Amino acid sequence: MVKKTAKEVIESIYQAINKRNIDAAIKWVDDACIYQDVNFNQPFEGKEAVKNLFQESCDNVPNDLKFVIDEITEGDPLKVGVLWHVELDNIAIPNGRGVSFYRISETTGKLIFARDIVEPPLKPGKVSFFIIRLITPLIRRFLKQDSTPPQNNLLLSKIVWFIAGTYIYVLLCSSPNFILPGDPFWAIQPETIKEVINESINFFFILPILNNIGIQFMQSPIVHPIIEAQFNFAEAWIFMFLPLLLADKRVRDFPKVALWSVAMFLTNVFLLPYMALRFKQPVLDKIEEPKKGILERIFGSIGLTVGIIAISWLFIGRPEFGDLAQRIQYFITQLHSNRVVIAFCVDLVLFTIFQMILMGAVIPKNSEQRGLRFIPFFGLAIWLII
Repeated sequence: MVKKTAKEVIESIYQAINKRNIDAAIKWVDDACIYQDVNFNQPFEGKEAVKNLFQESCDNVPNDLKFVIDEITEGDPLKVGVLWHVELDNIAIPNGRGVSFYRISETTGKLIFARDIVEPPLKPGKVSFFIIRLITPLIRRFLKQDSTPPQNNLLLSKIVWFIAGTYIYVLLCSSPNFILPGDPFWAIQPETIKEVINESINFFFILPILNNIGIQFMQSPIVHPIIEAQFNFAEAWIFMFLPLLLADKRVRDFPKVALWSVAMFLTNVFLLPYMALRFKQPVLDKIEEPKKGILERIFGSIGLTVGIIAISWLFIGRPEFGDLAQRIQYFITQLHSNRVVIAFCVDLVLFTIFQMILMGAVIPKNSEQRGLRFIPFFGLAIWLII
């Protein structure tokens, strides 16, 4: 029989933690306790591991930071759910809310299982409604086809759907340092957010170039040239995809401009599902040479220019960051710690594949330009311009 209800045990632990009394808190933890905090890729197993978690948590936060219980369930003597928030000097911290579940051992009357889920710092809000409105009718349309594509294309569609799911889970959602280093979007750190914002401010090198020629209406954020080059090269590539998507007649009545607009920010989060849906469309009997005009040449010229600047920037941009060897070493270090850098590397590989597929679908087989599809980035730029 338990000496205290689950509610009383958890309230005692919260009170002890807020007083930074680890010994008082840990006495209510069972020797076989499993404590899951979704901010960590592995659960804390055993009383000693939980004690270390409590101790490290208390050592790394201010003394006036407190966990405040908003609501706690009653009625079950062995299980409780808790809504809580964090306060600093009696002021509620933004994005400091959480929900937890606790289970008490029937034999020892102590905490045997816990799971904490913390409020993510990034919230899509009404953007999620926009995404649903964009995707739902498209899925309905593409799943209802009068003509059935070849069986191998249906298999390709399933493969790309699998890749899309893997891409979103591994790069965006998987726990910190579980599959990849770095943080998922739901636990992204302020420094990562700042890095992405700074990269966006330096979009297409417009602001850094203006600063270099003496126009100082706004100061360009200082970003490592390797990161700037990678970001802008990827953005220049997806920028050139718009006229290519518009030329693809296999997919009709599709809001391609809307797809491209969101892909400029979230790259393959949207481009991968599009490609998966595309494979479910009937194959065209004949490929007609697309008529290229001023739009294609503008997009190709801008993309090619930014791409060349990006490559040059990688070598000589911001000389204070050292020589090429130092820059390469920095890039290797980022590949072992920065999920955003890894994601852009994956994007470049996927862009190469999608460029070959889409250009192969719009350039007739007898065209001399068909071979350009195998030249990553530059082949697309040249095809758009000539």
